[in-house]
Amino acid sequence: MRARRNAVTRTLLLGLAAVLAATCAAAAGPATAAPQGLVAADVARAAPPGETTPAVVDGLTAFGYEVSRQEADPNGNWVMSPLSIAYAFAMARAGAGGETAAQLDRLFGFPPDGTHEAFNALDQRLAAEGGALRIANALWAQRGFPIGEPFLRTLAAQYGTGVRTVDFHSAGATEAIDAWVRERTDGRIRKLFDRLDPNTKAVLANAIYFKADWRSPFRGTDPEARFTRADGSTVKAPMMYQLTPLSYAEGPGWQAVELPYKSADFAMWVLLPEPSGAPLDLLAPGTLAAVADGLRPATVELSMPKWDFETSFDLLDAVNALGVTDLTDFSGINPRVVLGQAIHRANITVDEEGTEAAAVTGLAFPTSAGPRPDVTFRADRPFAFAIMHTPTRTPAFIGTVTDPTA
Repeated sequence: MRARRNAVTRTLLLGLAAVLAATCAAAAGPATAAPQGLVAADVARAAPPGETTPAVVDGLTAFGYEVSRQEADPNGNWVMSPLSIAYAFAMARAGAGGETAAQLDRLFGFPPDGTHEAFNALDQRLAAEGGALRIANALWAQRGFPIGEPFLRTLAAQYGTGVRTVDFHSAGATEAIDAWVRERTDGRIRKLFDRLDPNTKAVLANAIYFKADWRSPFRGTDPEARFTRADGSTVKAPMMYQLTPLSYAEGPGWQAVELPYKSADFAMWVLLPEPSGAPLDLLAPGTLAAVADGLRPATVELSMPKWDFETSFDLLDAVNALGVTDLTDFSGINPRVVLGQAIHRANITVDEEGTEAAAVTGLAFPTSAGPRPDVTFRADRPFAFAIMHTPTRTPAFIGTVTDPTA
């Protein structure tokens, strides 16, 4: 029986670069030469079943807001990609079970049925919007470490990716992952993990790259303009300006303007609170819905600064704080792995001509080191001992240790 199972596994994993290129085309852009060690489940990319995206979009919108409230410095710059994080955790959800799966569903709002089909539909819809946004998914696994067949099938059919085999005990594994990150973000992000747990057996990653020009570029800049910071102080910040027809909305305590890009249906919403308001509050799902419903044509005299910055943060801390405390059941990947590391990096550049942004999310799965201790007891200073007959509580020997080397 084991030999037959192994034969089935080998059959499922036999797919070379041509197979992967065909299944990944929608998510990863044009086919490129296959990296060494690349294999894929012999499963074609599934055609999306139709418009099944609202639930996952609502979920990732709410998640992005909650993480921003949790992680962002109210007085600092902040950028993240809820889309990238949702893709990474949706792939992980394909291998999750039990309470881990239930907690991920609650946090991300994954629907009871059709989560992976919905992400497939969203991926292919976004990829068709003029080429401004590129989405790529990847899985690396320790050479010789078994990965669940249904999990591989889901990743191939719904996320357009196979599995690259590497040796996580060598520097080549992190170099391969970082090379993929650089390629998929056009060099804007240079690495994913600062270091990987030596027990890592699998890594899931999502990368998103966006580049688009404004439909109406800014034609003027005031180099001496001042920007008022949250604490009331001001700083000189070159301010771009234009007078042009745009879509505008306003509500209690906020204004919003939509800046369309040349590429199909993408646009930036600039959300401005009243002077005493908090910008992060305007990212709440209810406010974003109000903006969408309230946008109307108007001639807008618009001034805003250029910006260029990056953010990175530990996703494990973020999801733990938001209620996902059980990240141990990924038996669909392999019963021995747990989610041990999660990182998100993002950056953005906005200027007179348009916007360029990139994000990457990485999840690393080491083998379980056993349950976490409830208490740490370290006898590294003088202590006493007693050899007890526990039923009668009789001390057969007692003593102290003040220098174990004497």
